[in-house]
Amino acid sequence: MISDKTSGKISGTSGTSGFEPPWHYAAEESGLKEGILHLVELEGKGILFIKMEGKIYAFLNTCPHARCPLDRGVLEDHELKCICHGRRFDIRTGECLNDSLELKKVEWKLEGGKIGVKVEE
Repeated sequence: MISDKTSGKISGTSGTSGFEPPWHYAAEESGLKEGILHLVELEGKGILFIKMEGKIYAFLNTCPHARCPLDRGVLEDHELKCICHGRRFDIRTGECLNDSLELKKVEWKLEGGKIGVKVEE
């Protein structure tokens, strides 16, 4: 499946919505569509969710190479390509396939269909 600039923006909230601190409600699992880049703004940070083959992956929405927004990238299978300089990342591991860079993973959990994230300061 290919996603090219078809990101879905999901409104996050600074409330906990049933999550105990340091966890914050980010999105409904049902709002994540397979193979689509989903951007959530939470606590002043962009968090990129990707659902692929039923698994959910979450990263900060910033390429570690030049700080470009990853939600504008191209997703093909398990590979996310940054639009700025073509860095390619394996979403299963966060590792860059071009060099030694790595995406910053965001810790998340699922409770009752709601996705909570731990946002680091």
